[in-house]
Amino acid sequence: MAGRIIYLEVDDEITTAAARIRDASPTRIAVVLPYNSRVATSRINFRLLSRDALTHDKRLSIVTADPAARALAASAGLSVFASVAEYDSALVGVEEEDVDGSADAGPGPTVPATTARTPPEPPARRQGQAKKPEPGPERKPDRGSVLPAAAAAVSTIEPEDTIRTAVPREPAAGSGRRPAGPTAVPAGVARSDPSREPDEHRRSRLPWLIGAAILALAILVGGVGAYVLLPSATVVVTPRADRVGPNQLTIIADTTASQPDPVAGVVPAAEITIPIEVSDTFSATGTRVELSKATGIVRFQNLDPTSANRIAAGSIVRTQSGVRFRTDATITVPQADLVGFTIFPSRGSVRVTAVDGGPDGNVDAGTIVEVPNGKSSIFLKVANPAVTDGGVREEFSRVTQDDIDGALAALNLKIQQAFREAMDDPSLATNGATVFPSSGRLGSTTTNVDPATLLGQEVTTFAVAMSVTGTVVAVDPTPVGEIAETQLRAAVETGKQLVADSVDIVIGEAVVVGQSIRFPVTATAEQVAILDADQLKAQILGRSVADARSILEAYGQVDLSVSPDWTGSVPGFENRVTVTIDQAVPVETPAP
Repeated sequence: MAGRIIYLEVDDEITTAAARIRDASPTRIAVVLPYNSRVATSRINFRLLSRDALTHDKRLSIVTADPAARALAASAGLSVFASVAEYDSALVGVEEEDVDGSADAGPGPTVPATTARTPPEPPARRQGQAKKPEPGPERKPDRGSVLPAAAAAVSTIEPEDTIRTAVPREPAAGSGRRPAGPTAVPAGVARSDPSREPDEHRRSRLPWLIGAAILALAILVGGVGAYVLLPSATVVVTPRADRVGPNQLTIIADTTASQPDPVAGVVPAAEITIPIEVSDTFSATGTRVELSKATGIVRFQNLDPTSANRIAAGSIVRTQSGVRFRTDATITVPQADLVGFTIFPSRGSVRVTAVDGGPDGNVDAGTIVEVPNGKSSIFLKVANPAVTDGGVREEFSRVTQDDIDGALAALNLKIQQAFREAMDDPSLATNGATVFPSSGRLGSTTTNVDPATLLGQEVTTFAVAMSVTGTVVAVDPTPVGEIAETQLRAAVETGKQLVADSVDIVIGEAVVVGQSIRFPVTATAEQVAILDADQLKAQILGRSVADARSILEAYGQVDLSVSPDWTGSVPGFENRVTVTIDQAVPVETPAP
């Protein structure tokens, strides 16, 4: 009858394993354990499984590739196998024996309870004995009984509370017989057991195995002692760094260059075009004055009874305050009438116009009282019967040349300001380029109107717009540093190399010359000799510590130690000498 194989997972507990064993219908059961199985963590787990299996008339075997797990299972009295194939091959003979002896098979042999402890045997040997039993009597012992007994023979038996029981055979089909229960045999009672013959054979070989183990241990201890006690040397060489430079360079950024030229020391520069347009409204400061003259009517009275009085056109009459009026026409005033001793003057009116324009000519009625020069104020009187009006002063704003010049100057200032702001705009340059405002150049300005046409315009304000195109040079400084580093690396001596992170590139303030930018650059670095640890080791093998140190100090700082220190020399074996190349020692920079 084929045995059932139960596969357990790593996390399965012993309770899970016991339940699956009890639920299995076959009597022969093999439990397959993976590496690191929780069931295989202690021997007590295997003892519990073994007892539980015997209680439920099961024959339990353990299959695992883990040698430690097999050792624990064997120490618990269980049959162990390294693989399922090994277990299956072992079952073939056992099943045949079960079939042949099913009629008269009785209970399997039992192992007497004992408190003695026997030395453990390696799991590999137990497995080998499980597969190839020693020669014995003609009747082969039951494999289900031999394997647990063999494992128990080489395991450490627990104290007296641990009792071995026989593994029951599987009854033949239809026999109606059940295997006998476990029977404890008292200590000291002799009982024939075919499985004892292989045990005796193994005991005879045990001294040889112990001797071989002691010899292997002695060899191991001797090797470790030789490794510890043989002379060794540890060497750490720290290369001494030399300064490279300083290299004084002038890298030119030219707008005509398209690619960096390390040989010529030229990097490309970009000319950026900046369109600028500004406008403003300005007030006209010039003035045109227009005066309108006041007009009115004056009336003359002639008091001379002897003759008429002629007033020519353009005669000046005035107010007492001096406001003058000119007569518009010639007028003749008849002589006065004399009636008795009373004189009745004659009158005549004429229009007058103020000599000076403006509102001063607007006078009240009766204020024009001064007669023209040359006329007698005794016989000729004048007065304005009504106000004079129409005298007006009007001012008109006018664009002057000064206004135009001032407007253009103001726009030029705004152009300059807008250009500076545009050059300071971070978004002007791209791809890491730097704009140099001192390289900015403005072209010729243009206005939206001809300034000459503005002159004399009678307006209060006038607007002017001005536009110009400017250029500025932008340079990506990255190639500047790269060219400086390239030239610095070219200065490294043969057989040496630059120390990592020692390159120091200092780019000075750029000098603008036309459309090119000149960068003064100072480049320094540190270099060290390229050392080969194997070559250094070959030079010092077998030499004294002093000679070895003297040889290595030519390459830098040396940290040499030998063990034991009383040897005073470097071992002559390469594998006893360790040479390490450390990082370079920085060059000391003198304080300023």
